[in-house]
Amino acid sequence: MVHYRKRRTCINVKHQILQYTSQCSIILLIISTKGGVSLNKAGTVRKELRLIIRELGLLNHNCLNSGLTLAQAHILSYLKQNGIVGFNELVMQLGIDKASLSRMINKLETKGFVKIEKSHSDKRMKYISILSLGMEAIINGDCESNKFINQILDLGHENVNDSIAKSFREFRILALKSNLIKDNSRIKIEKVSPNYMDDSIRVATQVFTYEQNIPEKLIRVNEDLSPIWWCARVGEDIIGVIAGWIENNQWHLGRFAVDRRLRSLGIGKKMVTFSLNEIFNLDVEKVFIEARDITVRMLEQFSCEVVGEAIDFYGEPVTPITIKKCDFIN
Repeated sequence: MVHYRKRRTCINVKHQILQYTSQCSIILLIISTKGGVSLNKAGTVRKELRLIIRELGLLNHNCLNSGLTLAQAHILSYLKQNGIVGFNELVMQLGIDKASLSRMINKLETKGFVKIEKSHSDKRMKYISILSLGMEAIINGDCESNKFINQILDLGHENVNDSIAKSFREFRILALKSNLIKDNSRIKIEKVSPNYMDDSIRVATQVFTYEQNIPEKLIRVNEDLSPIWWCARVGEDIIGVIAGWIENNQWHLGRFAVDRRLRSLGIGKKMVTFSLNEIFNLDVEKVFIEARDITVRMLEQFSCEVVGEAIDFYGEPVTPITIKKCDFIN
């Protein structure tokens, strides 16, 4: 069991290190005296980031013994998780300028790792997908990187390793939040793909079970109700979810959850707008929602109508409301 936990910690730490260092220049700019962070703390974080990058050899062509550069690993990891991806999406999500990314992708194509296709409708647009050799390279690279990180973690105590993983994760979320405050265009609202379903359920569970004491068994929607899940995604992070389903011949919207660390950024409104638009495009005239008070206040922007008395649901009131297609369009 101890070996298994170390292995899981190793994978998490390695994943966080890769995510940090691809945008280390941005992170170094974020840490400043502004926002209440002291110069001493900022200087310490910047110094440690530089030294971590140096000690791990993250700038080498054989990053973490993966056989790939850091940038190549990021590109292949993103393609592995997301399938066929537009060039502009890669630019936005990976934070690499167009010229540099184009050169990297061309090199990966030469190696037989990726396939580049032009859009049939717009020849200026390119789509990139990972090929079997690329999939093999990133899987083997992840395995070798995990071994590399595990050799380091084996020198420390388990509680220290857990703290390392948690600290990396928390700092990354702070950097993400800072970037989204400046520009939230990286937030992508879409239907949840199979690759992201477990992560989406995990976000919903964190909100409903750990924050609101709702039993975990109630999180998933019965498959007999033909549920549709949507998510808010940034890169490979699911930061919000919402679901729609048909029950008693009526469309319902619920399971509305946003990562608590990234609230007040307009993520919820984006998800509601997107999901309602998709539902109403199915010739649906009205959507039924049972919402907690804070959600009701947000849904008032969509001209929701209260249709019943609030009832207690695991210690907090939920209010039945509806949103009509005509009101939503207006």
